[in-house]
Amino acid sequence: MSKPFDPRAAASLLVKADREGRQLTELPADVRPGTLMEGYAVQAAYAEALGETPKGWKLGVGSVAAMAAGNLERPLVGRLFAERFHPPGSTVRLPCAAPVTVEFEIAFVLGRDIAPGTAPADAMGAVASTHVAFELVQSRFVDRRAVGWPSFVGDNVGFGAHIVGERIDPAHIDRVVKTVEEQADGRAVGRGLSGDDAIDPVQALRFLFERASYHGITLKRDDVVTTGAVAKPFDVGPGSVDVAALYLGGKLAVRVTTPQG
Repeated sequence: MSKPFDPRAAASLLVKADREGRQLTELPADVRPGTLMEGYAVQAAYAEALGETPKGWKLGVGSVAAMAAGNLERPLVGRLFAERFHPPGSTVRLPCAAPVTVEFEIAFVLGRDIAPGTAPADAMGAVASTHVAFELVQSRFVDRRAVGWPSFVGDNVGFGAHIVGERIDPAHIDRVVKTVEEQADGRAVGRGLSGDDAIDPVQALRFLFERASYHGITLKRDDVVTTGAVAKPFDVGPGSVDVAALYLGGKLAVRVTTPQG
């Protein structure tokens, strides 16, 4: 009989890589998660070993096209940590010299605790405010796609840093997505996604409520939920790059800095 999967060894390797600013090719076979359930167990152990302050949740790989390509039925879920939040206009320094994937997203701040089974029928009824945001993805793996979904989930779905921008009217989400232009050092690099490449931020929020309820997790008031890229993700680095998103007369900007290698 095989031994029960112990996620702590894999989590320890990921935390060590994170703190040292380096990447792994893959996890050793004897500690590597083989299923999404085992991947989420590694993620929980990673969060505990990291010792940072829980701040909310992230969703990824949530578009129809991405889930179909990845043979997934639901988006992937990761955790946000307060120490990795940065204000707009700041310089965000990430420890690893690898490229950083910038994702322009819609983020929600919860207005109350949501215990299992208590989510409102209208998901937005639990939301205190809606914001534009950047998520900075920098995996602990050299190639986050090559290692497989269980390992990537264990890597906290690649979460590196988060920037919460100005508050927007949730009724304007579609207009924000349709008008946004992403820039790197003043050069246009992407626009809003549409069709099967797009995500529905409110539907992503509903999925998080369902998943949290199924797993007995109480979502907390003031938790931030960032729902996945609504514009084309793009890579920056190494070095320093000024990143911006222009939308409906508004602007979200940050400088992303990584070591030169």
